[in-house]
Amino acid sequence: MSLRGQARPGAAEIAAERSARRDLREALEELHAREVDAGLRRRVPRRRWILATLVAVVAVVLAGIAVMAWSDTRNAPTDDDFERAAADRVAVLIAPDHRDPSRARKILAGATGTFYDEFAQSADSYSAFVQANGSVSRSSVDGTGVSARDGDSATVLVAATVVFDAAGDTGEEQVRRFRLRVLVTPDDGALKLGAVQYLP
Repeated sequence: MSLRGQARPGAAEIAAERSARRDLREALEELHAREVDAGLRRRVPRRRWILATLVAVVAVVLAGIAVMAWSDTRNAPTDDDFERAAADRVAVLIAPDHRDPSRARKILAGATGTFYDEFAQSADSYSAFVQANGSVSRSSVDGTGVSARDGDSATVLVAATVVFDAAGDTGEEQVRRFRLRVLVTPDDGALKLGAVQYLP
């Protein structure tokens, strides 16, 4: 119901309303006192009643806050989740294989944010380079560790080894070890790489 077009209550009307509320409060207090005198109610000191009400309200508010905090932490990814996602995404990223033409798409599927933007610009060049060199490799993640968390994201350190298959006259496998710092962040229901930094 709109109040537009209706006159605002004046000072006299506001004073009358306050007086009516005061009369009602006094009548309820008198009724309570008579019920106490008649033995129908126990006398509760007003200060104790106010204190009990305040304690109850504070308890309800704190319980609500605790439930909300518990619900948020229950749904948040754990350090193990971040480390597992980092290991899976990095294993695909650092192991080129010319026999897998969808490798660039797999890398992009596990990427988000800045890393997605950067890799998307060079995905075709990456695929062409891998095809031209006939690269075939196997990767293994040697260790992971969460170094920092910020909200829903985590920075994860990853140590990995890549073994390139024998090629050329030497016939020897080449082994390279990598250390990376990656940002793992949720996107579209999955943990993905948001940034990748190769460490010396």
